[in-house]
Amino acid sequence: MADERKQIAEQLMESYFQAQVGGNMMQNRAVHNQKPGEIMVLYFISMNVEDESPGMKVSEISGKLNVTSPTVTQHINSLEGQELVERHADPADRRVVRIRLSDKGKKYIRHINEARLNMFVGLVEHLGEKHSLLFAELLKNASDYMLKQQEFYIRSLLADENDEK
Repeated sequence: MADERKQIAEQLMESYFQAQVGGNMMQNRAVHNQKPGEIMVLYFISMNVEDESPGMKVSEISGKLNVTSPTVTQHINSLEGQELVERHADPADRRVVRIRLSDKGKKYIRHINEARLNMFVGLVEHLGEKHSLLFAELLKNASDYMLKQQEFYIRSLLADENDEK
């Protein structure tokens, strides 16, 4: 029984990492002239800034994405040059600069989202509706489990490192 579970676990691990590599390849491909980090910043802004909102500060973006402010600033500079984002002075404090998508940036994000959705429509057609619903449910359950286990996993690795010292 234990050997069978290990074999299944190895198959799950292989499938999981294969899916991650495929997902990372897709995410890391530059679309048009955008670098993967720029697409990540665009997508993050689109998910967190409403039309009436003054936008987000670079420090807010960098904190949420867990990257440095200079890195986000580089991406913003490039995206602004491509007219995909706009900088605006904060109405409450004119010293603060806020970032939001331009109309062109909103259109671009809609285009990316449509392309992604079409890819997943193709996956539903490939798997069938029944298997797609099951896959979505299993993927959600697996993702929830992995997120819960991540902290434990990292702690155990750090504990092993400390034991070796």
